[in-house]
This record gives sequence, structure tokens and C-alpha cells, in this order.
Amino acid sequence: MIAFVKFLNDENGTNRFSALVNNQKRFYVLLFLIIYALITLRQNENTNYGCELCADKAGYYMYLPAFFHLGFNASDYPPNFDVERGNGFHLIKETNKVVTKFTCGIALLLSPFYALGALVAKVFSIPVSPYSYYYLFFVNIGAALYITFGLYFLRRWLSNYVNDNVALLTTGIVFFTTHLYYYTLDESIMAHHYSFSLFAAILFSLKTYTEKKEFKYFILLAVASSFAILVRPSNVIFILIALLADVSAYSDLKNKLKLLFAPKCIFFSVLTFAIVMLPQIMYWKFAFGKYIVWSYDDEGFIYWQTPHLLKVWFSPQGGLFPYTPIIFLSLFFAAVMFLKKEKNAMLIFISFFIVSYVCAAWWHPFFGFCNFGKRPFVDFLPILMLPIAYMLKYFTLYAKRTQQVLLGLVCFFFYTTNCYLKLLILASMAPLGIGTPLQTCFLKRLVKFAVST
Repeated sequence: MIAFVKFLNDENGTNRFSALVNNQKRFYVLLFLIIYALITLRQNENTNYGCELCADKAGYYMYLPAFFHLGFNASDYPPNFDVERGNGFHLIKETNKVVTKFTCGIALLLSPFYALGALVAKVFSIPVSPYSYYYLFFVNIGAALYITFGLYFLRRWLSNYVNDNVALLTTGIVFFTTHLYYYTLDESIMAHHYSFSLFAAILFSLKTYTEKKEFKYFILLAVASSFAILVRPSNVIFILIALLADVSAYSDLKNKLKLLFAPKCIFFSVLTFAIVMLPQIMYWKFAFGKYIVWSYDDEGFIYWQTPHLLKVWFSPQGGLFPYTPIIFLSLFFAAVMFLKKEKNAMLIFISFFIVSYVCAAWWHPFFGFCNFGKRPFVDFLPILMLPIAYMLKYFTLYAKRTQQVLLGLVCFFFYTTNCYLKLLILASMAPLGIGTPLQTCFLKRLVKFAVST
């Protein structure tokens, strides 16, 4: 321990870690490199049966190979290629079109990195498939970069309510103790950690613009909001919720809306949204013959009157609380915030119940066979984890026993998250196959694994 303390401090007694954290450029470059290394190492360990770009991920990703290499005509693809890719998209022989229900937001965000891979392959004459790990290597650079941006914006937003050190520690807890960790490392082409990062940018830019009234922050708000909707159209729910942040009276909301709906803001927002949405509208017209479509066909919200809330919260097959138990702790401190009349306490509960209800009304409450802790909640973590920042803010005021319990819980949440990822490798199966022994006996297996290590 003494050697470690000496390592942290240089010859002048300056703490090296504190110096690194205070130098935000170096810190976030290092963080990006660490996250990219974790993604690469994790996907080398857990290859998802040799089909990392399959199912939903293939549906989000297909725009890139189609645009740069293969085209959008079904006849240009090998037979059954869509089946081999887990039906993330479909080759429609009757119309000779490649059709996906997923929007192109992820592909658009990752296009510079895919293009870099294509350029390198062309310059050095590397014969690689667009669906190979070669291109995954490049697009994962984008995945690591966007989550790094998200953690940065989350830290900046939280710094409005707590000091910067607490904000930084909170972002670390958010990343390492929730399902954000899983969806960043294992499912880097899924939409959720991109939505998380865009939501963090929305919260930061909205808060900063309403206080400083500098138009550059509105530009960030408009761009982040437009991409959030393109990534997942249902993300419009978060934008509406974000408008209620720091609102304690009707006059607060009225003044915020008056500022945001100024003529130049409306013009820039509409222009930005139109430009961002243009590729999707063009694709919908090509694939479906309409400019605006519901591409999920018969999938929808069919349980509005009988929502499956218990399945969403407690099911061993991907329920929120069994797989992301720190949400329990966050809701507890949201109640503490409410009793102390802290800002945004009620907004935490509103967000939680809205997301829960929407998930419970979906046609498949388990969210398919690949779902860790109700994945739509990943998107909303920037606001749902605000109570954890308040917990840390007042941590030194708690009794010693309370401090020990809270610290133990955070360590436990971190450990269980990593145990689960290890179990996925040992089991060598999809994370949330309904009815699989790994899911129905997860807690029992988790305890057994934890004890054995």
C-alpha cells in the first residue's frame, strides 16, 4: 500500500491521478483507449458463435456495407445471407430490395470509422468481408469514442449539482455497475449506449444553454436531439422528459420553452432535423414506398391496458432489478431527495415509471432473446442515476456503518456485473435466451460462481 501511495505521488508530492483527472483532455483520451481495449478484449473472448454482427446489430449495421460495398439490391447478396445474419435485415426477392426495420442512426454515426476501414483495405489491397471482424475493429473505435463523449457530458451535467470529483466518481459507477457496461462491451453496435451518450449531451446542452444563453450550446442540443430520434424514434420521450429538468414551477417551464422556441432556434432545429433525417426518409421511400413508415410491422405496444410491469422489473429472464440492482439504490435516494425537496427528485420517478410502462406495454415484454436488465433503461441512465451523485455528495455526513454498507453495495454491484459477463463466456450461449438454464437459474449460478472465485 505504501508503494502504491508513493507511485500515485511524484517527487514533489503531487498526486499523479488527481493531476491526470484535472487534465481532462489527457484523462478522456486515456479513458477512450481503455474502453476500446475492453471492447476488443471482451469481443475476442465472447464471439457470439462467430456472428458478432447478427440479428438486431446486423439490422443497424447493414446500411454501411450496403452503401460502401454491396448495394441495396437483394440480388447482389449470396442466397440466405439474411438468415445467416440472424434476420436483422431481409432480402426481399419479389422487390429485389434489402429491407431492415431499424433506422440508420447508428450507421450514420459510425460511417466515418467504417469508411476509414474501407480506405485502409483499398490502399493495402486487403480482401475482407464487410461483415468481418476487420470492420468491427474500426467501428468499435467509434463505439468507444461515443461512450467516452457520453461519460464526459454526463460529468459536465452532474457538475451543476455536485462537485466535479463526485460527478466523476458517479460516471464511473454508472459505467461499471450497470448494464451500460454490458451494452458497451458486448453489444457495441446496439443502439443503447449511443442513446445514453446522446441523452447525456442533451441534458448538458439544455442546462447550459438555458443558463448561459450561448447559441453554440443550442447547436449541440439540436444535433444531439436529432440524432437521438434517428437512432431510436422512441427517444423523443427522453427529449420531452429533459424539458422538465430543474422545473419546479409552471413559470420555469414557460420561460424555458420561450427561450427554446425563439425564431432562430426553431429555424435551426427544423433545418438540423431535416438534414439528419434525410438519409432515413430516402431509404424508407426506397424500401417501403413511403417517406414515413412504421417499419416494425405487427410489432408494437399492445399491452397498454395490461402492462407487464412485474416481468419488466423482476423477471429472471432479463428483469431490470435482478440484473441492474443499483437501480434499487438510486430510487431509494431519489426518495431521500424528494423528502429533502431537492431538484429533479420527482422527475426521477416520472422517468422511471414512464420507461417501465412503455417497456411493459411492448408486444414482447422480455425484449427478445438478447436482453440484459431491460435494455431501454440504459438510454435513461443519465437521469436515473442522478440520485447516486446526491448519495456521494452527502457521503461524509453519514454514520460510519452507513458508509460501509453503501460502499459494500457499490462493490457488490460492480462484482456481480463482472461475474455475469464471465458467466456468459463460461456458458457460451446468448445472454438472455428465454427458458435457458442460465436465465432461469441465474441468481443461483451467480452466487455459486462468486463463492468459487
